[in-house]
Amino acid sequence: MTIKSILPFAAAVIMSVPCAEAKAYADTSAGACLINMATGETVFEKNCYEKLPMASTTKIMTLLTALELSEPDEQVTISANAAGQEGSSAYIEAGAVMSMRDLEYGLMLNSGNDAAVAIAEHISGSADEFAEKMNSLADEIGLRDTEFKNPNGLNAEGHYTTAYDLASLARYAMKNEEFESIVSARRYTAHQTLKNGTVMEMEYINHNKLLSSYEGCIGVKTGYTEAAGRCLVSAAERGGAGYIAVTLNSKNDWAEHKAMLDHGFESARSVTAVEKGECVRHITDGKSTCEIVAAEDFEVFINSRKGTDITVKTEISEAVSPPLNKGEKVGVLYIYKGDELLGSVDAEAASDMPLEGEYRSKPCFFTMMIRMIKSILG
Repeated sequence: MTIKSILPFAAAVIMSVPCAEAKAYADTSAGACLINMATGETVFEKNCYEKLPMASTTKIMTLLTALELSEPDEQVTISANAAGQEGSSAYIEAGAVMSMRDLEYGLMLNSGNDAAVAIAEHISGSADEFAEKMNSLADEIGLRDTEFKNPNGLNAEGHYTTAYDLASLARYAMKNEEFESIVSARRYTAHQTLKNGTVMEMEYINHNKLLSSYEGCIGVKTGYTEAAGRCLVSAAERGGAGYIAVTLNSKNDWAEHKAMLDHGFESARSVTAVEKGECVRHITDGKSTCEIVAAEDFEVFINSRKGTDITVKTEISEAVSPPLNKGEKVGVLYIYKGDELLGSVDAEAASDMPLEGEYRSKPCFFTMMIRMIKSILG
């Protein structure tokens, strides 16, 4: 079968697949979104581009900004302004000294509004100045419908996001290992040194019930104000697949997140973007040939029923030349979905190849053809 004959067949197959039955997974939410953690694909959405208040899910950006602009062992002196913040608290006292790390756990596990302002004042001098840094980072990440006015999520005019932006922010943040370590912790013991020199111990317990009630949950943040309602961002991983769910102003957020995450895992399918041993290039001197192959498999979980939009870019070192040893790394295969880099796999020599004479390098046509067919058929 030729490529030309495959194209009409592939189109017919794709068009014949019925769309997934529409189902409401977030009935009580003003806005909701479920995205694939690996690819960013939107799996489910409800009013996901509507601008809404976000309450303490704001602190996802607060923590991310703090991680980028400070070190965990920095010592922070708590101001009276920070200690006096209303709402949820990390129980810090004016004049006390805490490490940035302990404040970050108090920020996320206890949802401390006081910790948020202490962090902001330490880094930027004021909460307002810190909010500007939060907005700058939001622009870098590509959040187009989000504006921060403070670091703790207390009600403020012009402080808003969308379910989609919040999901995208959480996806970006969860790539930071320290961020993930903090938001996945169920409890943490922090310390503050009071003005009189006494060291006070504080036990923080994560408000995110899904960490203990949903298999594979790894974070990320709860939130509530009377104006914003119940807000929740969650992330879960199972068997190589991962999803981030968001609900804003929900009356039944725990159940809605479980339903959305279940939907993600149940509708996922694995696509092998690269197979171990797959030939990507030949190097030949006219007498012998060495295949350049993928060193390992690379699988991606997707939820769409159409073409995968997954491509592989092969980069072989310009310096590669015989003699080659079996298993020698000579390049990298970069796996993309659309314009986004998903990961990489080493390219290596499949066999020994002695130096006999002049050589030339050429692509593996068969592999290119198979990838093209897979992309068409999805």
